[in-house]
Amino acid sequence: MLLFICHVSEDKDDFVAPLAAELREKYEVWYDDYELRLGDSLPERIDDGLKRCDFGIVILSKAFFAKKKWARAELDGLFALEIKRGKIILPVWKGVTSDDVAEYSPMLASKIAVSDSEGLSKVIEEIKLAVSVSDRKRELTTLDTVMQRVEAFRQTMAERQRAEQLLRSEEGVKLVLESIENVWKTIQTAFSQSADSAAPVRFQCKKSTIGTMLVSTVHGMVLALHATNVHLNSVSNARLQAKIFQRHFELREMIKYEIDLKPTVRGNDEVVWIAESESYQTQGLASYLIDLFLTHVDEEIDANRA
Repeated sequence: MLLFICHVSEDKDDFVAPLAAELREKYEVWYDDYELRLGDSLPERIDDGLKRCDFGIVILSKAFFAKKKWARAELDGLFALEIKRGKIILPVWKGVTSDDVAEYSPMLASKIAVSDSEGLSKVIEEIKLAVSVSDRKRELTTLDTVMQRVEAFRQTMAERQRAEQLLRSEEGVKLVLESIENVWKTIQTAFSQSADSAAPVRFQCKKSTIGTMLVSTVHGMVLALHATNVHLNSVSNARLQAKIFQRHFELREMIKYEIDLKPTVRGNDEVVWIAESESYQTQGLASYLIDLFLTHVDEEIDANRA
């Protein structure tokens, strides 16, 4: 726990030094007399202290208000940190009133502070209390985050287990087959819709008896889909293979792109196709393959024009 003491030199001897010494017995304290050494770069050392601090104790006094450079820079740094981290500024009033503070900074005036008029021991007691309460809140926030992660992990494992069980059932087989059929129908509809015999580029869609689905077009370009490992009561090892290739007259195939997709089930029994780090819903997979095929066809047409 690091406490950064923001102050001006005029307040050192009668207040800040004894305050720092008392706090140092329980906490790590960033106080210039403790931190700065001959030859140090003042801005760098202050920046380092601000970055590492958990709380900033700001000693507000008439001397503090009168000085503009380092004191204000440190305070601005603490305000910036507070936006990101939440409450970290702990104001201590030294010989000033609420009106004095409000005139200097309305934001500081809105914060609950402790005054040196109550004595050094009271100031230290209030600082320790504020640190303890805020630290406890941070612990609870961290715990909440961890608990949420654990719960999310449990849900993910439960969904994964359910998906695995479903893929080993006739119901799962039906869902996966329907998804494959919908992918094909979407592709077929896209390439067959408004087909014009006079169009410069035409597409032919064909589905073979063994479950291979083909879209062929100019320059021997083909998009092929083929489902494997689909059984009557299990699709746990099923794959949907998608391939884009160019068929040559000597019956050779030049592969342009290929991917193996594994089915899983999410949410309300929605089939999702997984390939490495990517995942596609049924319509999304169809759209992806259509766009990719058109891109390769367009590239081949351009190459033959050259």
